[in-house]
Amino acid sequence: MAKPNEEFLRKISALNVLFAACSIGLLVVLVWMVQDDYSRGWKGYQQRFQRLEAEKTRAQLDTAEKELSQDQLKGLKDQIDEAQRAIARHARDLEEAEAKLKVIENIAYKDDLAFRTIKSTYDAERFDFEEARHGGLPAARTIEAKMDDLEKRMNALAILKLDHEKDAAAQRAVIKEITGKRDAVNKQIDDLNTGVARLEKKLDKVAPRGLMRLAIDLLNAPLLDFVAPTIKIQQVVLNAVPIDINFSRIPRADRCQTCHLSADRAGFEEDQEPYRTHPRLNLFAGASSPHPVDRFGCTPCHGGRDRAVDFTYAVHIPDSAEQREAWEKSYGWERDHYWDFPMLAKSRIEAGCLKCHQGVVSVPEAPGLNHGLRLVERYGCFGCHKMRGFADLRRVGPPLDRITSKTSTDWMARWIRNPKAFRPSTRMPRLFGLSNHQGPGDPEREEAELLGIVAYLAGKAQKFPTPALPGRGDPGRGERLVKTVGCMGCHAIEKDEVAAEILKVRRPGETPDPVAWERRFGPDLSRIGSKARPEWIYAWITNPRAYFPETRMPSLRLSQQEALDITAYLSSLKDDSPATERAAAPRPQPQARDAALRAILTQRMTPADADAKLAAMSEHDKDAFLGERTIARLGCFGCHLIPGFEKTPPIGVELSEEGSKHADLLYFGYVKIPHTSPAWFQQKLRAPRSFDEGKVAAFYDRLRMPQFDFTDADAASITLVLQGLTKEKVPLESVRRLSGRDQIVEAGRKLVRDYNCQGCHILDGAGGAIRVAIARNLQAEGRTEDEAQAMAPSFAPPIIEGEGDKVQPDWLFGFLKAPSPIRPWLAVRMPTFGFTDDEADTLVQHFAAKDKRTFPFQTFPQEPPRGAEMQAAVKLVSPEYLNCWSCHQRGSVKPQGPPEGWAPDLTLANRRLNADWIARWIENPQKLMPGTKMPTFYDPEDPKGSAPPDILAGDPHRQIELVSQYIFTLGLRRSGAMAARP
Repeated sequence: MAKPNEEFLRKISALNVLFAACSIGLLVVLVWMVQDDYSRGWKGYQQRFQRLEAEKTRAQLDTAEKELSQDQLKGLKDQIDEAQRAIARHARDLEEAEAKLKVIENIAYKDDLAFRTIKSTYDAERFDFEEARHGGLPAARTIEAKMDDLEKRMNALAILKLDHEKDAAAQRAVIKEITGKRDAVNKQIDDLNTGVARLEKKLDKVAPRGLMRLAIDLLNAPLLDFVAPTIKIQQVVLNAVPIDINFSRIPRADRCQTCHLSADRAGFEEDQEPYRTHPRLNLFAGASSPHPVDRFGCTPCHGGRDRAVDFTYAVHIPDSAEQREAWEKSYGWERDHYWDFPMLAKSRIEAGCLKCHQGVVSVPEAPGLNHGLRLVERYGCFGCHKMRGFADLRRVGPPLDRITSKTSTDWMARWIRNPKAFRPSTRMPRLFGLSNHQGPGDPEREEAELLGIVAYLAGKAQKFPTPALPGRGDPGRGERLVKTVGCMGCHAIEKDEVAAEILKVRRPGETPDPVAWERRFGPDLSRIGSKARPEWIYAWITNPRAYFPETRMPSLRLSQQEALDITAYLSSLKDDSPATERAAAPRPQPQARDAALRAILTQRMTPADADAKLAAMSEHDKDAFLGERTIARLGCFGCHLIPGFEKTPPIGVELSEEGSKHADLLYFGYVKIPHTSPAWFQQKLRAPRSFDEGKVAAFYDRLRMPQFDFTDADAASITLVLQGLTKEKVPLESVRRLSGRDQIVEAGRKLVRDYNCQGCHILDGAGGAIRVAIARNLQAEGRTEDEAQAMAPSFAPPIIEGEGDKVQPDWLFGFLKAPSPIRPWLAVRMPTFGFTDDEADTLVQHFAAKDKRTFPFQTFPQEPPRGAEMQAAVKLVSPEYLNCWSCHQRGSVKPQGPPEGWAPDLTLANRRLNADWIARWIENPQKLMPGTKMPTFYDPEDPKGSAPPDILAGDPHRQIELVSQYIFTLGLRRSGAMAARP
């Protein structure tokens, strides 16, 4: 056995083994580290995308080559061969011409060089001459002589240059004559092969071969990919849309394009994510869209972590339980609780539009969000919650300061208990009998509160003068009036309607039926006789603003008898539902009332003082006091004007930044839903008091939000609004800024929406709900369903697209203020809305701005047609030609035939229509109003061929001009200016 070396305290051989093992381990760890750092998921996406793009390019190349006309290509090649043979026959002439051209070009080059040399010398001498002459030096004459000599030489060379150009042009003409046909055919071949050549170049770029492929692979290899890799992180730095992190605003660096490589490129619409083209590329992400990706990126709209390049780290949010399960299986997805801006789920993308698109009635291409905004306004969510963008709006419910003049206290109690038992389509929510008030003593306390509210409202109500009816009405005539005069544009009578269409339950994501929505603008009238006193109905339909100055209910200018007839009909519409379906009238609960009052009073005084105060109060005072406190607790004043609560602040939490509230700040209780903000919003809207389940709370500490019975789709739309109300501050340069014209258009749109103009008129491609009722009236008269649908537009209020281009602003202003019949054969009436001057002016400017009309200027014809021109115009409108009077009314002269074929009175044109519009209307009515019944007399593709040839030499433009001038001057009274009319 060898002795250990006493000079060392360790065994060298063992150390060598240990060092070798450590080196190998370190090498393995290093290789593993490099490989792990290199093998990123996004690199795999980019590699697969390169293969996908190469496959698509090859497919496009194959298609292009197949589409290439081989017969045409062969014919062109034959032409080239023929041209080449012709060139060969003139080879000697071509060679001589090319040689002469070369000689001429060489001589021209030398002469041009000499010219430029002499010119530079001349310029220098001229400078010296100017200096010498200015200084009065004798050398000026010598220099001037040199300049004259140089100028002569320059002129001679300039003449030679022109001769050279002439000679060269002659030789080029000879060459072109010989080779021109070959060159032209070659260009045609190049044009045929352009698409193929472009795709071949693209294929070489996306799928390089040979040494180029090897070089790219090396540049993308581990430890070498820092040089110039083709597989790399793609990002867009958005200085204009910063992100707030830890109270610091820093630029976004969106890296979504690292994986979503084709988001802004067409051609990948059918591929799977992340390679699919962004939907609606003309609107989003595309370079020419309003939201190009290089300016807006992705996360400002979608949310998520901007710098992330990992699926889970980017905070993708699944849109369903199935998608979540698939993501967990495929990507190991889990919720990131450390990022405050999670990505919006696919069905909730529209919520991101709200922070930039403000000050508009509706956001383009966002139907779900727009429906949510309308629901918030229609249901008055802002009455209880302060919400950004919903300030200074009128209460959505009617005033209750004169309620006893309208209805009885018994009806009030039944209505407050359960509004939908009386009117299933009502927007009034249910406040009583909900899930969190079903414990011992709760029903009795609610009964007492109901009676208290009624007592308070009745005690505070002022008297509204409703004198006795001035006569008797006919319910039959009243029914016809209600269904024809215009009421059905805003109201529905569910007994006569298909209730499923009006109250149907929609699936999430569905937009509402526009007809049903517009006809729910006003309340359902099917049980109005059980609610309102006949005297009140008569006073209301005669002058709605006398009772409610802020109402949007217009006046239909009813005669006394018409108002009596409608009153008789509406009073006959009673609640005939079974007693079991009606809300029961509350019964007095003195013990529960006193207990409730004692609980309220002991919050601010001792029990003995509370008992003493109760003992001093009368029964009515107790009811009214409990009612007052109940109104204050439930926030009824948020929707209704209630005496004593005119300036009381709303009771709900502010929602102006609700979309930024983290889910950890929301109380989920024992409700089994995902712990996310959207899920909580949805649950709160569908079952607002469900979060009290299993919770121990005193009566007055329980949730108070009422039950609106929102459908899943409605709740989802309102959730979009809540998610869009964030604390994020978007810089001004990135916000959708409205121009002056846009602001005018939006102000008008708000009035159009507030007064439900689209209930009768079609505007912005929507509206005309009253046509449903008109069609049903026609069916009731004996028409078939198809006939009624076809005839309804003729008896409906007109389409008002292009109204600003069509009518004179002064006329429109006066018409809005005081409407008068334009189509006397229509039963439906344009109501008097009582617009203020500002409102009417806003609408006039809205229509003018919408049609890009210069407001308020207009051009009138200076003189009507005279002499031969007048005769030509009269002839054109006669029955032998355009036959205008077969449809159009002329003052008191009505057209022959049924009213569905009639058109407006043309004697009003000079006061109503823009003169230039008349000519454009006659020229092509379908262009201005698609679907109009006005015939197209002049074929847009062949106006000359379709014009009467025997009038004005068949000049269609002159004919149209004369007819428009003639129509515009109908009805004008000028001394001796008008000729006889047919």
